[in-house]
Amino acid sequence: MNEWIQEIGNGAAAVLLNPVFYAAIIAVVAAGIMRVKRERKDIRIGMQSWAVELTSLLGWGLLLGILFSVIILTVGVEIPLIWIYTVSLLMLAGVLTWQFRALSPAFVIPLAAGIVYGLSYLDVTMPAWIPETAQDPGVIGVTSIIMGILLFAEGILMRVNAQKRTSPRIIRTPRGLNAGAFFTKRLWLVPLFLLVPAGSIEPISGWWPVITFGSTSWSLIAVPFVIGFQLTIVHDLPAPVIRQASQEVVWLSALVTIVAVAGYWAPYLFLAAFVLAFAGRVFLAFKTRAICRHSGYHFMNRENGVMIVDIIPGTPADKMGLTRGEVIKKLNGLPVKNEQELYAALQKNRVHCKIEVLNQQGEMRYVQRALHEGQHHQLGIIMVEDRMREFAPDSA
Repeated sequence: MNEWIQEIGNGAAAVLLNPVFYAAIIAVVAAGIMRVKRERKDIRIGMQSWAVELTSLLGWGLLLGILFSVIILTVGVEIPLIWIYTVSLLMLAGVLTWQFRALSPAFVIPLAAGIVYGLSYLDVTMPAWIPETAQDPGVIGVTSIIMGILLFAEGILMRVNAQKRTSPRIIRTPRGLNAGAFFTKRLWLVPLFLLVPAGSIEPISGWWPVITFGSTSWSLIAVPFVIGFQLTIVHDLPAPVIRQASQEVVWLSALVTIVAVAGYWAPYLFLAAFVLAFAGRVFLAFKTRAICRHSGYHFMNRENGVMIVDIIPGTPADKMGLTRGEVIKKLNGLPVKNEQELYAALQKNRVHCKIEVLNQQGEMRYVQRALHEGQHHQLGIIMVEDRMREFAPDSA
């Protein structure tokens, strides 16, 4: 037991030796800062802290990584070190080039498989510190199953994290009008403990503990897998769109894993699992983007009311329970259909605000609240202006 505890500690430390870990932290910090700057340009206020992306990186993915590591280690199959090097290099390239969409295990692992076995097929001489890898169907099977597990993690993380705290945007339609949109860009860290051949780490890191079980010996190393997601939504609220996309990814992961497991009886199915994952994830990504692009712009001002794009946290509008996607029909008894009319209606009563709002279910409801001095200028509603101006749209 002491040997396992020591090995787990050393294996976990391997995360700190992998440049992917540091590149991912830098990338999400930069993404958070850029998001806040864009929000201040678009709506003149930062909706969330720049640390939102950082907390997403180090959140649910860590728990999923521990759970999946137990499953993988229970199988007890080792992974050649060259696979880990190749996957790490591909993830590092995706992070450094800002291509978060490309950081799906359905893209990274099949591409790594093609590179590793392409090098083997071409009989490329590798450096002395990289052990040679045999084209073992067992290794192919394990990596394809790991791909299926990580693809399942991607679907779960999309469901529990990507739809939260999405960033409001004001974009310009092809007709030159302003419209509201929602943007989410996430990077998740899912560290996995993997077994590598005993003695394969020593040439690059000196002495490394070895676990012996029966007649077999391994070393344990934690690999910081990163999974990325990015989407702009203009036709609906973010939650239902991302929820549907996550369900499709989970179903794809189940199908890929079943095909990969079946490969132990029919080895050609290992290749089918890689192809299915890559092609299926590409199809789902293009399907979601096509729906978002061709379903029209939902968050635009209407003739019969003002569309709420978002609500600033902690403001009177937030405390009144107003939410994204609702339409303000009347304010203080006056019909409103643009920002100017809304401000005029606010001035009618400086100490009290009564709003007639159409919710997302098409039902009318009424909310009201007493206003303190100055609050009538900062109700906290992010809306869309009717015309483009030199500066970004205001919030009410």
